[in-house]
Amino acid sequence: MKVSVIYGDGIGPKVVSSALRVLEEVSDLYGLGLEFIDAPAGDNALRDYGEALPKHSLEKIVNSDACFKGPIGETARDVIVFLRQYLDLYANIRPFKTFKNVKSFWRDIDFVIVRENTEDLYRSVEDLGPDHAVALLIITRRRTERIARVAFDLAYRRRKKVTIVHKGNVLRSYAFFRDIAVEVGRRYSGVVIEDMYVDNVAYQLIVNPSRFDILLTPNMFGDILSDEAAGLIGSIGLTSSANISEEFGLFEPVHGSAPDINPEYANPLGQILTASMMLEWISYRKERREFMEASKVIREAVEKVLEDGDVLTPDLGGSARTDDVTLKIIRYIKKKLI
Repeated sequence: MKVSVIYGDGIGPKVVSSALRVLEEVSDLYGLGLEFIDAPAGDNALRDYGEALPKHSLEKIVNSDACFKGPIGETARDVIVFLRQYLDLYANIRPFKTFKNVKSFWRDIDFVIVRENTEDLYRSVEDLGPDHAVALLIITRRRTERIARVAFDLAYRRRKKVTIVHKGNVLRSYAFFRDIAVEVGRRYSGVVIEDMYVDNVAYQLIVNPSRFDILLTPNMFGDILSDEAAGLIGSIGLTSSANISEEFGLFEPVHGSAPDINPEYANPLGQILTASMMLEWISYRKERREFMEASKVIREAVEKVLEDGDVLTPDLGGSARTDDVTLKIIRYIKKKLI
């Protein structure tokens, strides 16, 4: 199983290395046969190769089974935005759940943002002049239908509720997104469908986030609401995400490269939870149960570290180094399995 690896920038190389140590551990214990292939991309790659995404890296990514990516700095548009379009990674899955012993006003948050990943304003069809800037908002039936199917399929495996996020009272393009998503949702008996203006969703996330299960969003709204959701669970350093199509998956934390943070004290848990997401996706795609078991034990280890609370990085109120957290994760996994 070939996994291309983008170490990224800022804290990226540190947290990715941490997650790879965990992945190597479960690969050995569960016989996953993971092979990691370095695919440089980002600010450091631009400095070293003259391109943020060198052709040899793109070739490695395309020929791998999945891509495991760290955060990118100033060249994010040239890397992750390009890869989402080039590989048609149309579904961005971002789960948000509160953890024990992590400071948060809420204790029962458990919802998923399912974000259309290839169009909307982020399609980047723009015209810029000295006195104007114009961006084209693109919503298509085919791409809305397929992301809606992802959301409703996921709802069947959870609490069977989908909230369609839009701004249809102002822009007919977003009303079009809502209407198509509702059409798809009506094919799923037993799933509750509601639609809500994005500004109300932003408010409800603060005052009553437990009302949500699946949030189905256009591209830009999903991006913005994700950071709000990360704040609800206590730290953006605990957030993971998947960019997927039927054929390929690229997995990355929600957080950025954080150039102002000492990498030695960076929180690796978001990247490690991203590793868990990747193994879960491989399990479904390849129908290999051992990948699901490995995914679950990684998440259990993260939950255990947070619950114990004695080895936490500064963003979570502790003083531990990245390596300290990584070692505790690995010790838990070994103790669980040996």
